[in-house]
Amino acid sequence: MDMKLKRCIDLLLLCFLMAWPLVDTLNGYLYYQSVSLPSISAPYKTLGFVVLLVVLMIYHVKQFLYLLLYAALMVLCLFYQVMNYGHAIESVTWAVRGLLTLALLFYLVGEAKQSEGFWSLQKLAGLMLFYFIVMSVNVSLGVLGVGESQYAGGIGGKGFIIAGNEMSYLMLASASIVLFRLAETRGAGSLALVFGLFLLFFLMKATKVAMLGICMVFVFALIHNGYFKVRRIPTVYLITLVGGAAVIAFGYQFIQAAGLLDRMLFLYKLHGGFWGALLSGRLSFLGEAVELVVVPFGFWDVLFGVGVDHLLAVRGSLVEIDLIDVFISFGVIGGVLFYLPWLLGAVWATQLLKRQPRYGMSFWLLIITVIGVSLAAGHVVNSGIASSATALLIGYLYQLKTRLPTFKEEA
Repeated sequence: MDMKLKRCIDLLLLCFLMAWPLVDTLNGYLYYQSVSLPSISAPYKTLGFVVLLVVLMIYHVKQFLYLLLYAALMVLCLFYQVMNYGHAIESVTWAVRGLLTLALLFYLVGEAKQSEGFWSLQKLAGLMLFYFIVMSVNVSLGVLGVGESQYAGGIGGKGFIIAGNEMSYLMLASASIVLFRLAETRGAGSLALVFGLFLLFFLMKATKVAMLGICMVFVFALIHNGYFKVRRIPTVYLITLVGGAAVIAFGYQFIQAAGLLDRMLFLYKLHGGFWGALLSGRLSFLGEAVELVVVPFGFWDVLFGVGVDHLLAVRGSLVEIDLIDVFISFGVIGGVLFYLPWLLGAVWATQLLKRQPRYGMSFWLLIITVIGVSLAAGHVVNSGIASSATALLIGYLYQLKTRLPTFKEEA
């Protein structure tokens, strides 16, 4: 293996991943400025997928064969959809997103098995921090009136990112790895300081996923850090009381001042209760989808799906509950492929649980939380702007499991 060539490839891949959120920002800027240019984001990621295929074929043959098998199954789904429902343009876009996530994850898995790999835990966490910084700049711009707000009435901000929910997930995923890395290398004080800084941007984002998610991830990071010990129970109890009171006092003021309270009350009345408001009306979307699309399913529809295009043609929009959208669009086979990173993550977290319980438990809780986000807000497993973050998150977990004995704190 030519090490110089391999290092150049890794550097190019790093540059590709660093440019990822910048390309999405530029794409959104052109979109909001009504510039008559086609999307630059989709071709950029498609090109990256093709290059990753070639690199996998050369350096990680086993992972390449796995990806080839999954790609063949995805093509089978697409072929069925075209033959039975006429077209699958949007389905192809989704398929590329899913396969790109797997390609990047498989590459990171292959690299983790190298004794002196380029993709260290520190580098992966640094890349996630860069993602978070780019998203935070966009959030700040949106709040300041440059770019778009998250909701009507100027509530929250998303700047020049088009997909607000996907952006929230990207921020949550990237912040999770940054906090977990701090938990491995620093104390609880550093964690709390960085969490406070992150929380500011999540509050400015003003989505349920962002505000609730980061608070849960902070608790997971404390578990990751090993903070919850018997001798600290009085301190934890006191901090919980004081912190809870502060969140209620200042959080209520923020929610009221930002207009979020009025929005929540509106959703509560509009969708008939707490769960309707929490899911933003997705329960009614689900009922329509089941009646119009799922009930007429045949056996092969269950296996291969009817396609994103058919779902949009019948319903007019997605259900925005990932498990339902993926099942309708790609059936059972496609569902396994789209959720494969999280299934692998669950297996690796279980293995990590046996060797270092606090690490395994924190990642298990994080995976459960993200799956919950996938069900409550959607746009996670099929995300365009955050598919790389999924691969980096699960790749970090795999590398942590693989290189655990090398940790200084475990000596």
